[in-house]
Amino acid sequence: MTAATAGGQTGVACCDDANGRRVCGNPLPAECYGRKYWLVDDSGMIRKVIDPAAERAQRQGANEAGGLSPQEQSVRRKQERLLQAFPTLQAFDAWRDAQLADYDRQIAQIRALLAEGADPDALAPTLQRLLDERRAAAERLAAERRELEEALRAQQQGQQGR
Repeated sequence: MTAATAGGQTGVACCDDANGRRVCGNPLPAECYGRKYWLVDDSGMIRKVIDPAAERAQRQGANEAGGLSPQEQSVRRKQERLLQAFPTLQAFDAWRDAQLADYDRQIAQIRALLAEGADPDALAPTLQRLLDERRAAAERLAAERRELEEALRAQQQGQQGR
């Protein structure tokens, strides 16, 4: 329970899920993504409350006041969606790894069939398609991770400036 949670603090993160049940975990449980949650330290004290809806409204007000270009607003919206879905890089990495592992399982199954003597002409196109899709997915996910890193850095700088 002393491992780092969102924001690099120790303890656990808790929220109320869609059914109103309290969910706690370290790292942040998937049920808490995009929901208001609180960080509880090892002594049971609430150290921080994170409300994505309030933060989003505050950022939107800042965007409108700052006169951002449509392209900048689009980038901000994408970053907000990433922050809602993945409040930490660890959460994103776990999701990314699961996505890529699915491709890896399928590729391994086809390679096993080929090793067992299955018709290579029938399986080669499928194997190549999966390899191409996995490569494209890995590139897309790497770009999204960079965007999330940038959004988290901007969020931290904004919190430090308060």
